[in-house]
Amino acid sequence: MSNLLTRQAIKLLPDVLYHQIRYARAFRKWPNIFRPSTFSEKIIIRNFRPKSIYTNLADKYKVRDYIADTIGEQYLIKLYARFDELTEDIYADLPDAFVIKANHGSGFNLVVHNKVETSYGQLRALTLFWTKTNFYKMSRERHYKKIQPCILVEQLLLHEERIPNDIKFHCFNRHGDMHIFIQVDYDRFGVHRRDIFDTQWNKTEIIMGLPNNDIPMPAPINLEEMVQLAQRLAADFNYVRVDFYDVAGKIYFGELTFTPGGGLCKMLPEGVQQQWGSLFAD
Repeated sequence: MSNLLTRQAIKLLPDVLYHQIRYARAFRKWPNIFRPSTFSEKIIIRNFRPKSIYTNLADKYKVRDYIADTIGEQYLIKLYARFDELTEDIYADLPDAFVIKANHGSGFNLVVHNKVETSYGQLRALTLFWTKTNFYKMSRERHYKKIQPCILVEQLLLHEERIPNDIKFHCFNRHGDMHIFIQVDYDRFGVHRRDIFDTQWNKTEIIMGLPNNDIPMPAPINLEEMVQLAQRLAADFNYVRVDFYDVAGKIYFGELTFTPGGGLCKMLPEGVQQQWGSLFAD
């Protein structure tokens, strides 16, 4: 009962104190929000003090216009439908395979390999749950607060009949001096593993929240183009994570993330937090 009361009390706290307490519980120390030095300290400050532009760019629908204008619409995943509420007519028009997601948070997505195995009623109930869920109240990441929820249906990307690996570029722009680390997430819907590479595709010693994969992914043939695209998308920010997919040599944009893991992802070796924090310009 006491743990339940504690959790309920924490939910009532102002955003600033809420994130400090979550940080302290994760890292067993209090964050320095006045003179932050670590990567996680700087991320949690964004949770309660975001720039206004983050709202539109965290919106999985509105960000498409930004991507089209900045690097070109050829990098966008095909959008089959955008709607506020799933109807039988919309469901009937959907292809046999697709990805359905909400635009206003993290974790609101479903991969549908065969539509006949997922009924209209099931999808309608799930998508209504998503749109009625206030992601800001779940995460207290303030830039999600003003996103108007909607549902998107996109093309299902497959590489050799499997969901492609997520290739995520952590871009640190320190007064025009760009440093990038590349995170690869393997088998996100199965045995989830993660590696961190540099831009020359040398695997680093960094462990970020998950074990390394047994066999590191080989460098994508279009790695240089991906790095250039990430640099263009990150040019106006001191830090942003730019996500791509590589499918048979074609690059697709995934999302822009300004507060990965809410700043609570643990990293090894111990010095990585300070290293990444030093690249993260105030």
